[in-house]
Amino acid sequence: MAKAVKVPTLYEMQEYLEAWKADSQNRINDVDHAAMHKEMTLRIFAVDMTDDVKLTAWKFCKELTKYAHAPVSPAEYKRMEKWLAETGLIDTLLKACDGYYPDPAFKYNFDTIGFAYSIALISQSQYRRSDCLALLDKITQYYVSTKDDWYTVLLRNMTKLVKDFPDLAPFKTALESI
Repeated sequence: MAKAVKVPTLYEMQEYLEAWKADSQNRINDVDHAAMHKEMTLRIFAVDMTDDVKLTAWKFCKELTKYAHAPVSPAEYKRMEKWLAETGLIDTLLKACDGYYPDPAFKYNFDTIGFAYSIALISQSQYRRSDCLALLDKITQYYVSTKDDWYTVLLRNMTKLVKDFPDLAPFKTALESI
């Protein structure tokens, strides 16, 4: 029988982070705790979702801790293909990514990797495609207007994926104008 996965609640994550801030030497360095340190994990778990989606989201967040940088190569973008059938996760990411813009200075406490992979997944999803494109448009317009350096990560996303997803072309064009 498979071991049951314990999915922490948002409250448990926040409690852990407070305890860690109080005594950063007293922590466990494992994937669960690494996932709890990610801004994207907290944003994802702030979204209301079913227990099944929470389990999927927790697995997604834990997987993100394995990546050392935002996606660059086609193979790294393909990592998200296995999540495309998880419509509840897509729903959650659409909400979690809305209004979140990683710090252009790539500050230590900002989770640019989690955001970049979430955007890569949303960019490839055909589920609620119009909502995915609307969010990508909102994010693109933010970076076009602010010209924050993080736009290069978003531009790379569009450049790598536009061949398979031609509806990303307007975002690529807008970002290239910066």
